[in-house]
Amino acid sequence: MSDDDQPKSLEKSLLEISNNINNDKFMLMEYLGPVVDGCRAALNVSIEKAQDVNKMSEDDFDQHIGSVTDSFRNLTICMKVTDTKEEYSVVFDKGKLSVFDECVEPDVIIVSDHGTLIALFNSDPQLSLPDVLETRLKLSGSDSLDVVECLGFLCYPSLLRVAQSGIDPTSILSEDADSMIMVAASDLVVKMIRKWIDTQLVAPDS
Repeated sequence: MSDDDQPKSLEKSLLEISNNINNDKFMLMEYLGPVVDGCRAALNVSIEKAQDVNKMSEDDFDQHIGSVTDSFRNLTICMKVTDTKEEYSVVFDKGKLSVFDECVEPDVIIVSDHGTLIALFNSDPQLSLPDVLETRLKLSGSDSLDVVECLGFLCYPSLLRVAQSGIDPTSILSEDADSMIMVAASDLVVKMIRKWIDTQLVAPDS
């Protein structure tokens, strides 16, 4: 059996994702970052302000949009594997992503089984992210904005699959590629956030 045929370890899959993000393969973070920024800014507004958003001055609106820090700059995500008892963390430090085989003071914790995580980070087309969220894959964090950032990170492998299918933003058809990847990023991130919010609304009080 060749190396390519060997089943990947979760650590190897995370390291590959880390390498792709640090090298900004297909420029995906330039699409994913602004989408997540906008979602975090939207969740950061109070109900009262959201109801009167059309009455905001342009300066107030710009101030609100700028009220959250850029996504994927400083974030620690811990992954706890239920069946193998492994633990890994992915750490964004000043925009650079690193992988560690331990969890220290995470902002968000992901709990799932090994098979689900492997499928996720290997961008298995059979895996539907919104379907497994809060069923086979559970998230927890004290700050909802950090959780939204983590949801965006989980979308990266699926967007990488879209880019690898032939939509290359560096090609001569870059304008079309820009639109397709931005639409894919927006659609998937919003679906994930909606699913997460829905599960929080129906979750029993603990």
